[in-house]
Amino acid sequence: MIRVVTLDPFDDKQLAKLNRTLYTAFGVGSEHSGTAEIPPGLGEPLDAEKLLDQVKGIRAYQDDKVLLLTSRKLKERELPSGVAPTPGFARQGKDRAVITLLPHKDLEVGFKPVARHALHQLGHLWELHHCLDPRCSMYPPWTPSFSSGEPIFCTFCREKSEQKIRLAKS
Repeated sequence: MIRVVTLDPFDDKQLAKLNRTLYTAFGVGSEHSGTAEIPPGLGEPLDAEKLLDQVKGIRAYQDDKVLLLTSRKLKERELPSGVAPTPGFARQGKDRAVITLLPHKDLEVGFKPVARHALHQLGHLWELHHCLDPRCSMYPPWTPSFSSGEPIFCTFCREKSEQKIRLAKS
């Protein structure tokens, strides 16, 4: 099950649309599982790694994946190649990810790129790596064409995610 937990107010219809997109991509249930508070002491921009470690009050089962959704800016990450913007973050093979809808003003306006980032970060939770197919949501998100693509997986990444999900259930 994918549990979408909001850190800010979002339109229920747009959250339902996002959950349908996640269900279509992964073939597992996806639902809005409520809201959570930003932990005290985390100022803006939000440090994605600290946020994943410190956010409390999320009810989930062992094999659930949790996607935190915020409208706030996430802190840029320091990489060997320089500083990179952070539209989302996940620890490979773990159970939580976070995405921001910024630079879009709301989920309706930025639906395709936000949904694509959601698939990308959730894909990392199921141990998917970056893909060479620019149509795939696992394509590197720092590329200029990433945000204009559809929130879908290529055949290879879809099959790989299905394998990982089946293994997690057994």
